[in-house]
Amino acid sequence: MPPERQIVELTKALIRIPSTHSRPSEINRCADLIVSWLSQHQIAFERIDIQDTPSIMVLPQAGYAPVLLMAHFDVVEAGDERLFDPAERDGRLYGRGAVDDKYAVATAMVLLDHTLERLRAAGRGQADLPFGLLLTGDEEVGGHHGAGAVVPKIKTDFYIALDGGRPDLIVTKEKGLLHIELTAHGKPAHAARPWLGQNAFDLLVEDYRAIARLFDARRADHWHKTMVLSICEVGDGSVNKVPGTARAMLDIRYTEADDPEAIVAAIRDIARSDVRVEALEPVFDGGHSPYLDLLVRHSGGAAVGFEHGASDARFFSSSGIPGAVWGADGEMSQHSRDEHVVIASIAAIYASLDQFFTAQMQ
Repeated sequence: MPPERQIVELTKALIRIPSTHSRPSEINRCADLIVSWLSQHQIAFERIDIQDTPSIMVLPQAGYAPVLLMAHFDVVEAGDERLFDPAERDGRLYGRGAVDDKYAVATAMVLLDHTLERLRAAGRGQADLPFGLLLTGDEEVGGHHGAGAVVPKIKTDFYIALDGGRPDLIVTKEKGLLHIELTAHGKPAHAARPWLGQNAFDLLVEDYRAIARLFDARRADHWHKTMVLSICEVGDGSVNKVPGTARAMLDIRYTEADDPEAIVAAIRDIARSDVRVEALEPVFDGGHSPYLDLLVRHSGGAAVGFEHGASDARFFSSSGIPGAVWGADGEMSQHSRDEHVVIASIAAIYASLDQFFTAQMQ
């Protein structure tokens, strides 16, 4: 079976496991499948579990890999169990995690197995691998118990997070992330006499509109700070009551030109709501490396640029280690009901990575 089909079939098996964070047992079952596959292919690995978050490392030497491939096997909630039933249509593989990020887990595993087969045929072994793997189970909720905890245990000269980009774009810059909770406090009253109360939702809306004006700047390439109100909860479930509280979560993405602490301070100055910082993650800057030059050379003409998302790559870049984010083409379908990966792009990424690592072994 050619590598492309091996990757597709392994990705399907991974998709069938609903490894969302509401189902931690399924995240662990996904890790079990990966561990079983590695064992069957006689690949030495280490599994690390931190606060019930599994991570799996395959390294050529204890604590070191010249290059590290990163991917994650947790996925966002689906809302429809049918999304865990993978399907191939029109050259695409559909299903939750198809492009984010289970195809990448499968690609890294198959590539490592085939590379190790060639080394063994030449009388060499796992210690001679030009790369290692780090597969984690909590990227979608911040990565702190996966890559965040494991990365300090690994030394590497370069890393490739197979979690973004596309065959024609190698990403060396991603926005930072800021999650803010707003809680507005009004005055509850009977809904029949609203003049006796103060609707907390009205206060929340006023704050949101004022805060939104901080994000008016626009650029054609969208490399500017953005804000999305992603969660909103009002009242206590009583329909005949003026709500006394209202809560919203803001998802803010910022660039290297922005000061996240200044953003928080500006929001505090504007809002009457309580403001709480729930998460603050740095900008990813992959820097430059001879490995990046080599990757570009074997990429089939990919450009180097930026993307607007965030990934576990930031855990390495924060330590000054160079790297990149790259991957197959999901046609911007991540986290959608239509999530899919273009199968031909998997083959292209696999071939480029194979050439990249073969060049290192020569």
